[in-house]
Amino acid sequence: MKQLPPVERVVASKKGIKPDKIPISTGPTNEFICHRYGISIEDYLTNAEWCTECSIKFVREFEVDSSVVAPGYILYGCGPEVGVKWEFVENHFPGFVDGPLKTESDLQAIRVPNKPSGHFKHYLEVLSKVQDAIGDRYNLIGHILGPFATACFLHGIEATLLDTVAEPEWFKKYMERSTDLSEYFGKNVLSTGVRNPILNEIFLTPEMIGPESYHRLIAPYDREVQRRLGADSVPNVMGAFMGRAGDRESQEGGVFLYRAFFGVNESLATITRAMEHLLPGFPFPVTLSGQTLDTWGIDRILAFLREALDFLIKEKGIYPSIHLASVLADSPEAAKRIAEKLEAIKQFRDGYEIP
Repeated sequence: MKQLPPVERVVASKKGIKPDKIPISTGPTNEFICHRYGISIEDYLTNAEWCTECSIKFVREFEVDSSVVAPGYILYGCGPEVGVKWEFVENHFPGFVDGPLKTESDLQAIRVPNKPSGHFKHYLEVLSKVQDAIGDRYNLIGHILGPFATACFLHGIEATLLDTVAEPEWFKKYMERSTDLSEYFGKNVLSTGVRNPILNEIFLTPEMIGPESYHRLIAPYDREVQRRLGADSVPNVMGAFMGRAGDRESQEGGVFLYRAFFGVNESLATITRAMEHLLPGFPFPVTLSGQTLDTWGIDRILAFLREALDFLIKEKGIYPSIHLASVLADSPEAAKRIAEKLEAIKQFRDGYEIP
């Protein structure tokens, strides 16, 4: 079979067409990239040239067909430039610790910026540069922060969740502002030319939000952002984990799809329960979580991949991807160990014959 460019390989798998090879996709890779290529976290977050160079190195070295570009929550628009406080602890990526939204007067002060600045500007520069360099060949993914995720950064996760129950009118007010911000993030991400933007509701998981609460309280704002940006070009991936409103069976299937996508309990049982449910923007995933990639030996990893791929392709007629939910490393030594596993996965994929 003719060898396909990686981006066409991903498209074929999404459409249920037999690809030349099983595509490999990755979620967050930021810490691994820093330790693998010797770039500091500060430079990753502020130096567009270096971050671009290392992002491209990763995709090319491990022949990753589909990759999230420059993953890192602080980059997606709710950085210090909009008033969110972040904590940097030693040589780790920062975590947000507080937001500027406490009262209605605070809400009036939060406005859509006139133009990108700070970490978001850096993110857009890296997206654009990586897209220009390799976007015609590889399936590159850009994140558009969804309105619920935006609200959680501005107001705090726990406070936002409590408001869905205790203060629904207040929740509605700041979700409207968050929708405007999400639209702003999206328009800027789309301006980079990245081929595969997704609406990323980072904090939207079945464990945190019940499906019916999602469909009643959050989904309308997600749909509004999609409407403003173009629903066909901005899939709501996390929303797929919530199933359909009023459909308990699809909601239960969404939970298993969530587990399959993020590598919770890697098993054929999870895959079987999830495989009938669509994940917009992605082929069906055969996933290894970051923890599994770190703790399982190469033989066990490859045995699982072969079992899962054989089952989906030979028995179910599904052409999946090998999805690495996150590629983690907390030191150069750990990055070297993970790199050996990535190379083994790449070689396994190249040698796997698709029936």
